[in-house]
Amino acid sequence: MNYIKHISTLALLLVFMSSIGQESQNTILSKFESGKYSIYKLNAKKKFEKVKKAWPVEINKTGDQVTSVLIKRAGILDELFEADVPGYPAYFAFKNFRISFINDYAVYYEWNGKQEATTKYILVKPGGSFSGNLETINKNVANYATATFKNQTNARANVKEQKAELAEAERKVNSLQGKAVSKIEIQLVSNPKKVAHFSDAIQYGVVATLKDGSVLKTPNLGGKIPWEDFTLSHEGSSNTIDEVRMEEDASKVPNDQIVLKVSSKYHPSLRASKNIATTNDVSIRVSQNGFYGADRAKATNRATFGASQRGGDGDQLLIKVKTVKHKQTGAPLNKIEIYNETDRKLVAQYKLTPATELTINSNGGNGQWGSDGTSSSFPNGDNGGNGGNGGNVTIIKDPSVGTLNITVNNKGGKGGKGGKRHNINGTSGSLGATGSNGNTNNQTKSVSLKF
Repeated sequence: MNYIKHISTLALLLVFMSSIGQESQNTILSKFESGKYSIYKLNAKKKFEKVKKAWPVEINKTGDQVTSVLIKRAGILDELFEADVPGYPAYFAFKNFRISFINDYAVYYEWNGKQEATTKYILVKPGGSFSGNLETINKNVANYATATFKNQTNARANVKEQKAELAEAERKVNSLQGKAVSKIEIQLVSNPKKVAHFSDAIQYGVVATLKDGSVLKTPNLGGKIPWEDFTLSHEGSSNTIDEVRMEEDASKVPNDQIVLKVSSKYHPSLRASKNIATTNDVSIRVSQNGFYGADRAKATNRATFGASQRGGDGDQLLIKVKTVKHKQTGAPLNKIEIYNETDRKLVAQYKLTPATELTINSNGGNGQWGSDGTSSSFPNGDNGGNGGNGGNVTIIKDPSVGTLNITVNNKGGKGGKGGKRHNINGTSGSLGATGSNGNTNNQTKSVSLKF
C-alpha cells in the first residue's frame, strides 16, 4: 500500500508541476490528438515543401501526462520519442533527434551543444497548414527549449527525490527487514569445474526461507532481495557480491578451500556458508622480461641519448618448490615461491597440481631500431641496439617433489634493425647483436617457504 501511495504522490506532483511557469509539452499537447499529420520537409534550398504521404502520429499518455510520441516516419518507420523529464517535458527524444510541439505544429529537429536547433521536418496536425521559414522555426524551437529547461530544475529535483522514495519503498518490499525469516542459504549459480589461481569466477546467490514457508532470492537467482541485506566475509577469495575469484596469492588460501560466508544484517543470528575445495589446475604464466630498448629511459629512470638503445636484461629469478598434501582432498600439491633477485622482491606464491604447467619468462628485451639517415649532412642510418641478455633462473626442488611441470624461457633479445641510409652516399645501419641466453640451474635440496 505504501508503494502505491508513493506512486500516487509522484503523479500528483507531476500534474502540479505541469501547470506552472513556461508551458511544458504536457500543456501544449492538450490541444493535440493522435492522427495522420501533414509533413513539410526541408529541401536543398532550405525551404519547406509538403510531402505527399502523411505520417501517423500516436500520442501516448499516462493519465494527463504525455510519456511518449510514436511517429511512423514515411508512414512505415516507427520512431518512439520519449519525454526528457516526466511530468514537465521540453521535448521528446529518439536517438539523435527531438520533437517539440509548438503552436499548431510539431518540429522534428537535431540539437547541438551550442543550444541550437536544426529543423528537419514540420508535422502539422490534421486540417492545418504551414508557411514558416527555417530561421524563424529554429529560433522559436531554441527559445522555447531553453526557457523550458530553466523551469525543469525543480521538476528534475522533485522527480529524482520521488524516484528515490519509490526505490526505497521497493527495497523494503523485497528486503528481509521486518520479515520473519527462518533461514538463509548460499546457492551456487553453477558448479565450477576449476577453482584455482586465475580461474573463472564462481557465481553464487542467497536464498531466504521465511517462517511462512515462502522463499525469497537475490536478483541473480531470479528474486529481488537487495544484496545490501547481507554482510559478506568470504575467505580465500575476493569479498564481492554475485561472484568471487580465488585469491592469486596462495598464502591467502591456507586451507585449500574457498569459504563463502554471508549473514543477515537484519537477523544477525542467521548465517550461511559454503565450502568449495580448490582444484589448483589452471596453467600460469609469469613474465619478468627485459624492456624494449626504446623504453630504456622510462624503465631505468635515467636519460638516454639517441636511438640504438640496448634491450634490458631478463630478471634473475629464484624458484623454490615443495610438495605438500591438499588439506581437503589429500592429493599432492606443489607449493611454489618465485623471488626476483634483480628487484629483490617476492613475485608470487602459488599452489599447483604437479601436472599443471607453470611457464616462466625471463627473456632479454629486443634492441631499439636504429634511426634512418635524415639529410645529406647525416646520410648514414644508425646501428640497431643490441638485445638484452636472458635472465638466469634457479629452480630449487625439495626432496618431496616428484613431478614438476615448469617451462623456462630465458632467451636473449633480438637486436634492433639498422636505420636506412638517406641516399647513395650513406650507409645503412647494421643489425644489433642478439643477447645471450640465460642459464637455468636445477637443484635439489631442502626447501623452506614463507607460506
